[in-house]
Amino acid sequence: MLPNKKAIGIIKKYMNLAINNNFFEEDFNEFGKKLVRELIDKNLLVKTGDGTYTLKAEDEEELMHSKIGALKEAVEKFAIPSNIKSRKNPKVLDLCSGFGYNAVAALHFNKDAEIDMVELCREVLFLSLCLNIPFKEHEIIKNSIKNFFMGEETKNLKIRVFNEDARKVIKRLDKKYDIVFHDAFSPQRDPILYTVDFLKEIYKKMNNNGVLISYSSSIPFRSGLVEAGFVISEGPSVGRKRGATIAYKNPSFEVGRISEIDERVIALSTVGIPYRDVHLNAIKEEIIKNREVEREEFKRTLISLGKYYSTKRIKKGNIDNEFLKIQKMDLNSSEVIKKMRKLLLNRNEILKQTLMQKNIY
Repeated sequence: MLPNKKAIGIIKKYMNLAINNNFFEEDFNEFGKKLVRELIDKNLLVKTGDGTYTLKAEDEEELMHSKIGALKEAVEKFAIPSNIKSRKNPKVLDLCSGFGYNAVAALHFNKDAEIDMVELCREVLFLSLCLNIPFKEHEIIKNSIKNFFMGEETKNLKIRVFNEDARKVIKRLDKKYDIVFHDAFSPQRDPILYTVDFLKEIYKKMNNNGVLISYSSSIPFRSGLVEAGFVISEGPSVGRKRGATIAYKNPSFEVGRISEIDERVIALSTVGIPYRDVHLNAIKEEIIKNREVEREEFKRTLISLGKYYSTKRIKKGNIDNEFLKIQKMDLNSSEVIKKMRKLLLNRNEILKQTLMQKNIY
């Protein structure tokens, strides 16, 4: 989801005043409080269940964070599942860092964390300077954001701020990450950071046993993670009906599985066709349209070969028993999905060859 346009307009006004008049020192607290009050008075900045604030989204019926608590979500959905507390000097890539809740939570659980924050919206970064997140580590994040706005980003190399498209940033990052917080807008609304091609770039930048965490449980996103090489598992469902997604690079331990229904849908349904952005520069409308075209082509192929299953049948398990047998094997979800896909495609290829031999194809 996108930030509310009215809110962004108000924040931009204050941000420009602060930059043009260098309000980042003694006078900034009162200046920031004035912005917060205006956003609250106009019902654009909303207090969540844990007392922290979030913005209304472009659709004013939606919020940028869960109603149960913006900080609670960062702690329980990102920081704790990442096991950051037990990692030594972890390197964290915080994608779509927003107000900095995930970065603050990461530092709260591990003061030695190095964090690269990537956020496209300058106004959202600026608003973080005006909020009071109730962890003392917020001051560290604020200082780094303040340095960014003052053109002094190199003051704290442990916390770096990148204000641009993550697809451009990812290729020039000079670290290998232990943890990636993937907190982009929902893929249905804006899939540019959910494509196979972007996820492959993240995979390259991660250490073995590295973990990627996203609130999204989207089928095409999880499918893209599998194609990119990740081992996927189910995360906590903090404030949502479905669990988050946890994805590992070459884990050296047993990983829990996602639901069997999701495994089948990803492997066998056209819904499991992932988003693609080969050159990492496509607009969202192009990415969505290309996926729909690929889905239709895949569906036509399966129908012509007599191997098409509706998503409803796949969810209910009304499919060839050989696929169901794979799900009973002692494998992780990514291995199950790959085996089912291979069975589906291999059987299609055999049938295709048979038809060609009979001059039917």
